[in-house]
Amino acid sequence: MVQDVNIGEFLRQGGVYHDIEGSTVEEVFDDICKKINLPSEISAEILYKALITRESRLSTAVGNGISIPHAQQPILKDFYNQRIYVCYLKNPIEMHALDNKKIKVMIVILTSSVKSHLHIISMLARL
Repeated sequence: MVQDVNIGEFLRQGGVYHDIEGSTVEEVFDDICKKINLPSEISAEILYKALITRESRLSTAVGNGISIPHAQQPILKDFYNQRIYVCYLKNPIEMHALDNKKIKVMIVILTSSVKSHLHIISMLARL
C-alpha cells in the first residue's frame, strides 16, 4: 500500500520557483537543479543527470505548456523527503509536446518508491 501521498505537503517541501532561465532543456534543468531546495540525500548533479537521462528517452511534455520532468527510477530513500517543485520558465522552450505548445511550466517530482512515483504522476495527470 502506498503511504498517504499529500500533494500539498510535497509542494510545501519543494516549492514554487519563478524565472527559471535557459533556452534548451539542458539549460533549464541545470538552472532548476541549482535553484531548488534539494533534500540533503541528493545533489544537484545527481538530479540533473537523472532528469536528462529520462528526458533523452521520451519527452516529459504533457501539453498545454506543461512538462513533468522526473527521474526514470526513484532517487530518494526517505518517503518524507519526497517533493514537488513548480517551476515557471522565464522563456518558453520547445520540448516536442503533442500539442506543439512550448513549455512554460515544469512540475518536477522527486520520489522514494515506484508506487509513490506512479501515484503522484497519476494525481498530477488528473489535476
